[in-house]
Amino acid sequence: MAKRPVQRRATGCNRAVPGSTPAPYPGFIEPCLATPRAQVPRGHWIHEIKYDGYRVQAHRTAERTALYTRRGYDWRERFAGIAVELAQLSARELILDGEVVVLDARGVSDYHALQNDLASGCTDRLVYFAFDLLYLGGCDLRADQLIERKRQLQRLMAELPTRHVRLSRHIEADAAAVLKQACAMQLEGIVSKQRDSPYRSGRQESWIKVKCIQTETFPIIAFVEKLGASPRRIASLYLGRWDQGRLLYAGKAQTGFKQPMLYDLRERLDPYIRPTSPLSVPVAKPKATWVEPVLPAEIAYSAMTADKLLRAPVFKGIRDDLLSATLTARRNRRASGPRVPKENILQLLPDAVVPSKLQLAAYWHTVAARALKYLARRPLKLVRHTHDTTFYHKGQLPPVPPSVHQLRIEKREGGAGTRLWVEDLDGLLGLVAIGAVELHSWNSTVDDLEHPDLMVFDLDPGADVPFEWVRETACTLRQRLQVEGLSSWPKLTGGNGVHVMVPLAPRHMSHDEAHRLSRELAEGLAATQPDRFTTSAALHERAGRLFIDYLRNGRGTTAVATYSPRARPGFPIAAPTTWRALERGILPDSFRMADPFGRRRSHAAAAVGTTAITASKKQAP
Repeated sequence: MAKRPVQRRATGCNRAVPGSTPAPYPGFIEPCLATPRAQVPRGHWIHEIKYDGYRVQAHRTAERTALYTRRGYDWRERFAGIAVELAQLSARELILDGEVVVLDARGVSDYHALQNDLASGCTDRLVYFAFDLLYLGGCDLRADQLIERKRQLQRLMAELPTRHVRLSRHIEADAAAVLKQACAMQLEGIVSKQRDSPYRSGRQESWIKVKCIQTETFPIIAFVEKLGASPRRIASLYLGRWDQGRLLYAGKAQTGFKQPMLYDLRERLDPYIRPTSPLSVPVAKPKATWVEPVLPAEIAYSAMTADKLLRAPVFKGIRDDLLSATLTARRNRRASGPRVPKENILQLLPDAVVPSKLQLAAYWHTVAARALKYLARRPLKLVRHTHDTTFYHKGQLPPVPPSVHQLRIEKREGGAGTRLWVEDLDGLLGLVAIGAVELHSWNSTVDDLEHPDLMVFDLDPGADVPFEWVRETACTLRQRLQVEGLSSWPKLTGGNGVHVMVPLAPRHMSHDEAHRLSRELAEGLAATQPDRFTTSAALHERAGRLFIDYLRNGRGTTAVATYSPRARPGFPIAAPTTWRALERGILPDSFRMADPFGRRRSHAAAAVGTTAITASKKQAP
């Protein structure tokens, strides 16, 4: 995560702002926190909606825009749409305080929806509600009265559209009436603030929060697994609470889970399983699977008993913005050795972002009929996710469901190995059960292993290579293939490039012959513009060039399978397309798990997902 910015000299202060003080840009400021109370305060206070989201401090300087969590981590990349909108402000230096939320159909913040959107890399629905202005144009405003800071904030926010960044408006009215109305609207509660108060870091009595329902963060200490569930999932969570350095039992949450959470939580807790209870005072829980108390859960509850046990606890989500302790525990665990045996890891993918097993299962249900036309009965290489690790699998497999078939093959380098293949939806779901995320397929089928029915060219752009190069090169390669009497169709990789797929007639050539032909074609094209193209896989040769990769051809080599998800933010898929769509500007990550047939894309590409299979079949010899 990005480091917090350092202080630097002030660039000038607009003294017309009441109470402003010239000061250098301070960098991240420890936030002011409201004190929880059961009753609203009396007196002359102003009131705001209490949003159910992530507290975020927005920074704008001449160099960059940053969005810091309560712990001071920069989540600019996760909140990209908000950052882009904030960059439109005319002020060159400012610091805002606010909350990032997702609103439901009623306009009420929905913490579940926020977590789901962040997990899937979706940012369209994220909204930043700014409620305070701490620094502006060389002026430190924290000593000014709150009401003056808000007036200046309102003038500033008038510059922006209201899609991703909005003003959190305050109300000056009877506090009890405001709270009653908030609860009637099923809001989380209100925050009451002294209108003349300065901004002070830490917990303050000048900010009072009163909730319609109590919510608090508790560490997960154990889970109960649903017996016989496949994929595995939790049934309930045991919670702890910290009391003067001791970890004590706080209760059991059995409700509030949306279906995808049950699977996500089971996988997420897996790396932290421990053989004994972490509690300072043991409790008898024979069904519990104990875990390190590092994942903070947001829990809603009605009250606490005299023994400090939660009444009617409801799970709301994991507080990813408070995960510094979790990250440290994860690093320590990995330092002591990976949970996945080294002999099973062909290549680690440390930056991978993976969907849940439930998301994968739902996706394969949606696309199976089309996907199996491309990947059924082909030997597969797998990218798996298990024990909090994503990797290309090699070697011994975990127990494989009977719906997934196994093929014993002789390796070219000697010895024997096992390759998996599927022929129906049950097989795809069986792959999900063993943690398969990406599928990479052979160019031949199990029915004729030694004769490919496909040839593949992977057009992979180096750094700073525009996609327009890729598009032009694919069309040029198509023309060269036509001269050889070969038809082709394009496939978007879900990454940065394009695969040009060449159907081959049955038993037309061996793997070695396909490799030789693809090499000749690739090297011939590369020779026309050697400063623009390369056929070398060496990284130093690929900078600023387009790599025409023919190495996907050969016995045992693979390319990402058509309709396979990619372990990347937003979960793009490797999707078939048409030459017309490619020429009209379709991008390599245009199709995603949430929209595999492109129904939400622009008119120019809307027909691609539904016509690609037919078009590719017409082009095949």
